[in-house]
Amino acid sequence: MKFNPFGAEISQRILFGSKAKVLKLGVLPILFFLSSCLSDDLSLVSEVQQDFQGVTKVEVDGGFLEVEYIGESGRQSLSLDVALRSNSSRKFEVDYNLVGSTLKVSLVSNNRLFSGSARGDGLIRITGPRNMLLDLEVGSGKITAKNVVATSANLRAGSGEIVAQNLAVPRLEVDITSGKGRLEDILGGIDATLTSGKIEMLRLEGDVQVQSSSGEVFVKDLNGLIDAIASSGKIELANVKGIRNIAVSSGQLFATNSGLSPQTTLKASSGNMYIQTFSNLRDFNFNITTGSGSAKVGEAQSTGALNINNGASTTIRGEVGSGRIEIVN
Repeated sequence: MKFNPFGAEISQRILFGSKAKVLKLGVLPILFFLSSCLSDDLSLVSEVQQDFQGVTKVEVDGGFLEVEYIGESGRQSLSLDVALRSNSSRKFEVDYNLVGSTLKVSLVSNNRLFSGSARGDGLIRITGPRNMLLDLEVGSGKITAKNVVATSANLRAGSGEIVAQNLAVPRLEVDITSGKGRLEDILGGIDATLTSGKIEMLRLEGDVQVQSSSGEVFVKDLNGLIDAIASSGKIELANVKGIRNIAVSSGQLFATNSGLSPQTTLKASSGNMYIQTFSNLRDFNFNITTGSGSAKVGEAQSTGALNINNGASTTIRGEVGSGRIEIVN
């Protein structure tokens, strides 16, 4: 964009005059330019409707926009539909290009245009084959991914939202900062990272690894094993086949109808863990060490070390600082 030619010309002509005049005259065209670009209402500033053949991967950086990928059985072509609305006709645009078999789409902001009050919203909708590699990212926008079979899928959001439904991926990677996520009917492993946001995972077939700072994690109906780490966050489990490694600092674990496994290891600093399990407690030995905290397994409890020898082949180990671990049927 050619920026401020008149302001530069006026400044040059009065270069040997008063410095104050240079500043005043030079900034007037800028202010006029900005005010002419902005309005209070959002209007359509960019619209795209384009079809592609031979695409095997989609990469999108959507910023504040909604981003959708919807897979359709039997479909060969890919359709890109974009609607961008803004109160500035020059601040934002959506770029797209095909690099080999990868479609790349991104929201671009013109940083040379100083329009701090510029606003926008809109949608990047992509409809294509079910077999598709996905790498989707938003800031404050929303990602929706449905009906996809892929060898890899990466979904990332800042303060925005992620919705994933009916995906078959060997390893689904999800990263949320302060936003929220909802994953449903996922076949394959999940690797999720959460800061202060919230994520719900429902009806899963595969192992789950999740790491949370001060966020909230809810997992229900998991046919697999779970590993979870939480600082001051909260982890809630329901109907989980097997608990593997769980560690909380000042956070909390609350699990119902969830199984123990030979790999179960529990660690709580000042946090609390409650596990109501369908597993037979007599199938395991227990070795839980406590500091100033406490531990309970079945009817046995202790404020010191809790050791239970059931003559089993595997031992569940735990460690408590000032927190509490409780395991009951």
